[in-house]
Amino acid sequence: MCGRFALDYPHSVLKAWYKTKTMPELFPRYNIAPTNIILTIRDGIHGREGALMRWGFIPTWAKDGVKLPVHSNARAETVATKPLFKNAFQKQRCIIPASGFYEWMFLKDNKHKQPYYISTNDGLPISFAGIWESSTINGVTVKSCSIITTECNELMRPIHDRMPVMLPNESLDTWLKPEVLPNNILEFFLKPYASEQMKSWPVSTAVNKAINQGKQLIQSII
Repeated sequence: MCGRFALDYPHSVLKAWYKTKTMPELFPRYNIAPTNIILTIRDGIHGREGALMRWGFIPTWAKDGVKLPVHSNARAETVATKPLFKNAFQKQRCIIPASGFYEWMFLKDNKHKQPYYISTNDGLPISFAGIWESSTINGVTVKSCSIITTECNELMRPIHDRMPVMLPNESLDTWLKPEVLPNNILEFFLKPYASEQMKSWPVSTAVNKAINQGKQLIQSII
């Protein structure tokens, strides 16, 4: 799964990297949690655009977003067929930018967990594969999204058995096309990122509380 991540690139870097026509004003965030409003990239009428959405997928039939389960993740193995996500996977795919994400590993006592921060070797923006939806909750339009997760790679295996799908830059045009594509084309992208292109390190348990923020959260404790 993916339950926390960070995004600390400047507004100008993200706008240039994703070649967007529009990009909302942003500030660094180091402990982004489900139900937070997050940045997404999607293909709009005039090209790529940055859009703010609720992290936690809300289906169109929902009437009350508060009482719904928080669908922050969608599994790669079932996203194409699960009724909750099927339509969005076919027509409403997006990218969720990040600089890295957190995962927790059980310690030897099997009671306590050590948080790890996971990022890429090149330091470039990470593009999580996402899906989005537009729903009307209590008369208000709410756009929401979910991060697609897949099985872990070798780097992640000691820490956790799932990881977010991280799209290579050359696949973004295909992924963002707002049209129905054959599932075999889309599912080709839903695989673990190459271990040799990633790195991880243990961080402070301060990240356990979503209220905590600051760059110190991503700093190694060893």
